[in-house]
Amino acid sequence: MRKVIVILILLVSGTIFGQQSAQYSQYTFNNFGYNPAFAGTIKCIDFRAGYRMQWVGFEGAPRTTFASVQYEIKQKHYNGGGKHSVGLYIEQDEVHLTTRTVIKGAYSYHKKLSGKYTMGLGVFVGIQQYGTDDVFGGETNNDPVLAAAAGSEIRYPDIMPGILLYSNKVYWSFSINQLYFKNINLGLEEKQVNQYYFGGGHKSLFGKWTVFKSFLLKWNTIGAPALDLNMAWVYQQKFTLGLGYRVGESAIAQVKFNLGAIKIGYAFDFPLNKIYGNYGHEIMIGFNRCADSGVGAGGGMKPHVCPAYN
Repeated sequence: MRKVIVILILLVSGTIFGQQSAQYSQYTFNNFGYNPAFAGTIKCIDFRAGYRMQWVGFEGAPRTTFASVQYEIKQKHYNGGGKHSVGLYIEQDEVHLTTRTVIKGAYSYHKKLSGKYTMGLGVFVGIQQYGTDDVFGGETNNDPVLAAAAGSEIRYPDIMPGILLYSNKVYWSFSINQLYFKNINLGLEEKQVNQYYFGGGHKSLFGKWTVFKSFLLKWNTIGAPALDLNMAWVYQQKFTLGLGYRVGESAIAQVKFNLGAIKIGYAFDFPLNKIYGNYGHEIMIGFNRCADSGVGAGGGMKPHVCPAYN
C-alpha cells in the first residue's frame, strides 16, 4: 500500500506544473496565436481579439487578453511563386502577482506542393516582458520572496517558428514557442522553457452541415502534456455548436455566430475535478470581409483553402 501511495504522489506531482503559456478553449478561433504559419490562410485583412477567465472564484486566477491582425500580401502570380503574409499578435496573461506581455510580428510563406496540398512556413519574432507587483487585491504582498522582486520587469526576445500542411479538408500544424529561453529571476528560481504545439483538423460535409473535428496537443520538458479535443457542427457558416474535452481537466461547450463580417464565439469550461466553482469563460471576436472563408464556406471544398475554424 505504501508503494502504491508513493507512486500516486509521484504521478500527481508530475502533472502539476506552472502554466507557462496561455491556453484557449477556442484554440481553432485563435490558431494564428499558436502557429505563425496560419497567417495567409485567410484571404483578406483579418482582426481577432479575445478574453479568457480561468478558475472563476479564485483570487489571482489567470486572466488572458489577446488581439491579432494578419494580412495576405497580394500577388499576381501565386500559382508559380507562392504567397507571403504578415501579421501582428499581442497578448497579456495575468496570474496573481505576475504579468506576462507579448508583442510579436509574423511572417509566413505558403507554397503549393501538389494539386491537393499546400505547405506554410512561418515565424513570430518579438519581445516578452515579465513583471511582478507587490500589491494585490488592495493588500500588500507579505511574501518575502515575491516582495523582493516586486516592481521588477525583464524583457527578452521571443521567437516562434511554425509549419502548416493543409488541403481543403485537413490540416496539420506544428510550432515551437519560446525558442529563445533563459532563466527568469523575479524572486523565484524560474525557467522559461520551450513549448511544443501539435494540432490538426478535418472537416466533412453532411448536407447543410459541416462537421469539424480538431485537436491541440501542448507539451514541454517539465510537465505532463495537455491535450484538447474538439468537435464542432457548423450550419451553413451561420452558427456553430461545439463540444470539447481537455483531457483530465474539463469539459467544454462552445457556440459561435457568424454575423457577416463579424464572428463572435463563446466557450464555457466545466471542471472535472472536485474544486467547486472552478469554471472558465472565454469570448472571442473576429472581423474580416473575406468571401468564402472558414469552415463550411462555399461548400467548404475549394482547393488550397485551409479548413481551420476561421
